[in-house]
Amino acid sequence: MMIVVRLFPKDDLDISWDRVLKNVEKISNKDCTPLYASVREEEEFMSIIYDVRDIDAFADVLLEQIPSTANSERTRTITLLKPVFFPAPAGRPRLLQRYQVAIRVVSEEVRDVFNDTVHLDYPEDLFPTYAAYSFGEDDILLSMLTVSRERIRTFVREKIESQEGVLGVDVGRISMSKRIAPTEFWKNYRESRYLFKPSEGYEDSDFTELAFLEGAFVKELR
Repeated sequence: MMIVVRLFPKDDLDISWDRVLKNVEKISNKDCTPLYASVREEEEFMSIIYDVRDIDAFADVLLEQIPSTANSERTRTITLLKPVFFPAPAGRPRLLQRYQVAIRVVSEEVRDVFNDTVHLDYPEDLFPTYAAYSFGEDDILLSMLTVSRERIRTFVREKIESQEGVLGVDVGRISMSKRIAPTEFWKNYRESRYLFKPSEGYEDSDFTELAFLEGAFVKELR
């Protein structure tokens, strides 16, 4: 399963970010692999997204390794189940912004909203990178790339909020993001969970590296 750990630092967020990236081996073990780290705009926490194969082993990481490594005051965890990943449109714009879209849905409609959302007709300038059921304060979580805040707000209003059973949608821009899983592990992880295999018009892209390579986020280049 995928688990999101939100770290609330005791001191400066940048310090915790640097400590985590410099000490990845201390917050990993054979059953718990951190995939990538991110920071959401205007929030005072950072997130580490894990692949967890043994929940008891993860408890040891969460309770013992993470607080000392990240110098965190407290943590919150969000469980992501049945994640699906998406290939990138080959004709996508080069400069993209990353957003997190959290959807709250009435219980009996969660499955239908999830299926309808992942199968929407996404344009080349706005598309998901992954989606999963989110068992926490939200019901569905998407990571999306688009050209502007206005573009994703319009899309969410017209295509997601309008679905039957949707109670609310929160959209937050990701200001920092970095892959920390080994390259081959991350590649295999994504490919084994693709909603569909890349074909003509799509390509296999490492979305966590996209911003670094193409200059979308100035704050990430440090």
